[in-house]
Amino acid sequence: MISVSLLMTIICLPVSGDIITPTKTEVFFEKNGQPYNDSVEFTVRCYGYTFYPGSEEFTDYINGNYEKKEPGTYNMTEVFSYSATAGHYGDAIYEPFYLNYRVIDHCTLCGETSGKKFVIEYIGDSPIPDCKRAEYRVIRDYDSDVCHMETDSAYTCFEEEERLKCQKADLCDKYLVIYDDTRIYPDDTRTMEADGVTMVLTKEYLRCTDEAYSLDLNCTDLLKTVPCEDYCDPEGHPIDRECSLHYTIPTDENGNIVETDTKQESGIPETITENGAAKQNVRNETALNETSSLNPGKGADNNLFTVIMKFLGLIK
Repeated sequence: MISVSLLMTIICLPVSGDIITPTKTEVFFEKNGQPYNDSVEFTVRCYGYTFYPGSEEFTDYINGNYEKKEPGTYNMTEVFSYSATAGHYGDAIYEPFYLNYRVIDHCTLCGETSGKKFVIEYIGDSPIPDCKRAEYRVIRDYDSDVCHMETDSAYTCFEEEERLKCQKADLCDKYLVIYDDTRIYPDDTRTMEADGVTMVLTKEYLRCTDEAYSLDLNCTDLLKTVPCEDYCDPEGHPIDRECSLHYTIPTDENGNIVETDTKQESGIPETITENGAAKQNVRNETALNETSSLNPGKGADNNLFTVIMKFLGLIK
């Protein structure tokens, strides 16, 4: 008999789905080494390539065996972009930064402030290099419009509850039977595949697992009620990730903004300093704007889709 404990383990894994992550990002522009408090409208564009589930590249990527392609060996295209306005130094924006299935080579930033346009040609190979998960998860009850924040004691309780549920579910394996081709089963018989063997989910098994997963340690009583407006994005979704972005507005030797005609698409454009004097071949980039990449293939849980795909043997 094939044990279904592997399936229970997969169900009990702490995985995250392939969904958009509500994100709060504080944006810090500086000019001449000082915080810049005027409003800045900006657009970030990132270039590279994409791949999708089922491809050989995707399989290598999730297994940690993937090497990024070198520029010039593929058709580089724009794979991600967003626009926002930072009203002041440290202002918050709520771009979710959905970057799944994208491999980014580099990103650029085009900005405008006080009627002057500027370009930062290279801001790194990720639009969000400095991010962390919210320290405590917030859960919103949309029916009552009440938000609850996870506490250390609630987290410990939920972990123990999940452990006990999985432990009890493992004991239900004894009610599984191997599917018999010579038998006629009722139309509502449920089965599952495990290592190429069809298993019948008997009524005893389903009753047992229902009881296992109904275990409730009343962990919600340990949650803290918080104001939703302080912990949600403008769409009303609880913030799950917090990021910060730091950029330096390019200036000339006199401290004037190096203005660029952002409509030009190639080459090094003519730049105009803040006082109107034209300069040729001024590069609108600074080492201060270079950011390290947040490798989406490391330090992140496999999503539920990936785990299920692996379990079913569709990917190795």
